Amino acid sequence: MSKNHGAAARRAKRKHEKEQKRKKRPPHRPLGVSARPAVPASAPEIRWQPEIQGIEGLAALAQVPFYEAACMADCLARSHARASRPLADAVWTRDRVCALETFALVARLDQLGIRVDHGAFIAETPRFGSAVRWARETWLPFAPAHADVHARDFITLAACELWKRWRPEPPSQESLHELLVLGEDHADREDDIAATEHWIRFWRALQPLLTPELRTTSAAGELLEVDASVLFNWASDFSMVATYVAGQDAAVGLRAAEVQGEILAQFSAEQESWRLPLVCDRAEVLYVAGERIEAERILREQIEAHPTSAGAYVRLAELWAPYGIDDREAITRALALLVQAAARPVEDAAGWDLDVRIKGLRRQLQACGGDGRKAATA
Repeated sequence: MSKNHGAAARRAKRKHEKEQKRKKRPPHRPLGVSARPAVPASAPEIRWQPEIQGIEGLAALAQVPFYEAACMADCLARSHARASRPLADAVWTRDRVCALETFALVARLDQLGIRVDHGAFIAETPRFGSAVRWARETWLPFAPAHADVHARDFITLAACELWKRWRPEPPSQESLHELLVLGEDHADREDDIAATEHWIRFWRALQPLLTPELRTTSAAGELLEVDASVLFNWASDFSMVATYVAGQDAAVGLRAAEVQGEILAQFSAEQESWRLPLVCDRAEVLYVAGERIEAERILREQIEAHPTSAGAYVRLAELWAPYGIDDREAITRALALLVQAAARPVEDAAGWDLDVRIKGLRRQLQACGGDGRKAATA
């Protein structure tokens, strides 16, 4: 088998695994205003004229918040650069602002009538909030009357960048959104470890801001001023990516499992159809990363708590006897567990293809020389 063919086979297997995992989850909430920046570079429905409209204009056309439009502009700028059609230098993208040294940021703000130094910035900015909103309320009123849209874009993005450099704890809403976006970008490219690292950083920055009363993802989303779906979907995506990471880097997997536990503890009032897959994902991460006793304890606890839901049965059976294994004892245990689930009976057997799984394990057991018609007690 050629190297390219092998890589294609791995990608196909990964795609299949991801599709199967997503089938086991409740549907994602539909996205409204989110942190996702990616749009097609051509995007004919958004007739953006960057030299004239700037980031403000893109936000209005796409009907997204300013910072999300800035992320979109970065994607467009990179795409155009690859095609040798860079956006006009007049457009202040987020990447361009981030590339400036602090003294250059401050000097340009000074040219635009905004006087700022480190101490004043710390004293004036709130402990947590939106750098974009703060800049619009505090700095933009002092901009000269002749300041065009690009000058206003620069002032607003400079506030985001200086907040990141001068008072990273706690981060602004925009800095948190950026970590979400970066993680999602890596996840889309199947760079699981990088995605997990960015998302762990996101959670570590967000967690200190969450009070015990914020027990649902939508309540926490209000703190970030994002659509109610964003954190709901993010936690599911993070949890699924963590199951891939555990097999690549056990140490990162264990850190992800710690975050999964904290997410579940924080959002204790979230719906059970959301929580149970995350609990099972966490158990899988722990199992693959070497914490097998704890993983089995968690899944058995879920079976006891949800005896008519197939999820924990199937996940534990998959961990004991993954596809292709020839361990007769492991297959027998897994088969017994799924037979037990079918006998309960579980309410979602069809959704989990329980009969198909049982037949498959019987065939595996027979291939190993066992009796596929019988199964020992799980």
